[in-house]
Amino acid sequence: MIPDAFGWETPNSRLLCDTYAERAGVLVYLPEFQAGHHLPMSLMEDIGTMTSGGDSLLKKIPSTLRVVYNMAPYLYLTRPSVTTPGIQSFFTSLRSSSSSVSNLPVFAVGFCWGGLYAITLTHSTSITPEGKPLVDAAFAAHPSNLTLPGDIEKVERPLSVCQGTQDFVMDMKGVKQIQQVLERKNKAGGGDGTAKGRHEIQIVEGAKHGFAVRGNPENEVEMAQAQRAEDQAVAWFERWIAESGEGEGAKAS
Repeated sequence: MIPDAFGWETPNSRLLCDTYAERAGVLVYLPEFQAGHHLPMSLMEDIGTMTSGGDSLLKKIPSTLRVVYNMAPYLYLTRPSVTTPGIQSFFTSLRSSSSSVSNLPVFAVGFCWGGLYAITLTHSTSITPEGKPLVDAAFAAHPSNLTLPGDIEKVERPLSVCQGTQDFVMDMKGVKQIQQVLERKNKAGGGDGTAKGRHEIQIVEGAKHGFAVRGNPENEVEMAQAQRAEDQAVAWFERWIAESGEGEGAKAS
């Protein structure tokens, strides 16, 4: 798993790893890819206030300032040129002949900040020195910092995206771009000549940015949205595990 901007120590991300492991029968890793540069968890409430439709502008100003104050240095310290080498190295190590999971299917799952990297791991350039793809498939929920349509045009390995309609990071124009590119790829078939239908995007009505990992446990609607993303990810893993021909107990994520 490649986490969101709040990092690898957040309880929700760790619990979700356990859920994936239990439901899909996979081994789940949640490495530290951000070199200790995470947004403080206290900022979750500020982001909620900043993006709320019910709060007054006056109430939103302090929260917005705190978000900008923390987000600017975070994005600089975790920019792709800094973090991509570590992510690529980790997945390369999984594919290494000395790895205990080298012959198992490998999946990437990413949220928000991590969604970008889950997607780029499906590109043709994400390969081992021997030319083997770093992942067999990937899942991304509410990915951020995408370059559209370029990052989606380069997708080659199977990709599943889960996206809300009320995401302040990506508007519906961006969602439609992803949808159109993936639909075109499905009609054309996989870049390596395999079966059609290798990619998907599911759109969750009313879901906000972060809904897959940061839902309010006291809000039934948000919990249902998070559950939908979880179910989509598990179904995607199970599909491509079956495609790989691996049996129970011989899976990696």
